[in-house]
Amino acid sequence: MKSSVLAQNFLDDNRLVEDIFHELKSIVASILSSVELIVLYDGKAMGNKITRQAESIKSQVIELDFQLQNIRIIQHMLDKTFQVKRKMTNLLFFLGQLVREEPYNNLLSPAVELQQSKVPVEANIDESVLRQLILNLFFWMNRHSTTHQIPRMAFNFEPGIFKIKGSFYANYIFSSPFKSSEKGDSEIIHQPICKMMSFLASLHDGTFEIVTEPEKNVEVLVTIPCKA
Repeated sequence: MKSSVLAQNFLDDNRLVEDIFHELKSIVASILSSVELIVLYDGKAMGNKITRQAESIKSQVIELDFQLQNIRIIQHMLDKTFQVKRKMTNLLFFLGQLVREEPYNNLLSPAVELQQSKVPVEANIDESVLRQLILNLFFWMNRHSTTHQIPRMAFNFEPGIFKIKGSFYANYIFSSPFKSSEKGDSEIIHQPICKMMSFLASLHDGTFEIVTEPEKNVEVLVTIPCKA
């Protein structure tokens, strides 16, 4: 099932801030749980478990920082002070820098496939906005993957189009909490964060689409105009 996610008036959805609030609460709870386990292991010969918990804390703090950036963007939008600063940007250089950027490199590097190009590929983008779109997509896919496998994300270039392709496995998409709508669309398509990602894509004259199949892979496609 293929559906385009509409971005219009996504700020009118009062679930947006509520959803992010619950994500932050969940992150903080995970951090506290990991710290409590480290305290419990203190002084015991359980080095590997402590290392895993420390890595978990690091991952949760990285996502916490990222979600706070989401809140900042939403607040600027609500205050009517959000400004898009687009400029012609070398996409290969920008994407390469993003994948290697601290603290996201350990998360993105195993998940991302960056298509190379013999000629420079440029797009008229706001680098901070596109960066937030890509991070939103990665963390959203990672959160909803039911196989605990890292989601896949590919950056591809076609004549006149830059594509971001994401995929992950979620066998509960058509069951609670993602109940099918009356039109047959999965509720995952109507999540406020999906509308936000669609809005960020639209700021670059782009589109945001989701393809879902019962108990199969979920595929996401973001397309943005570019030129070689």
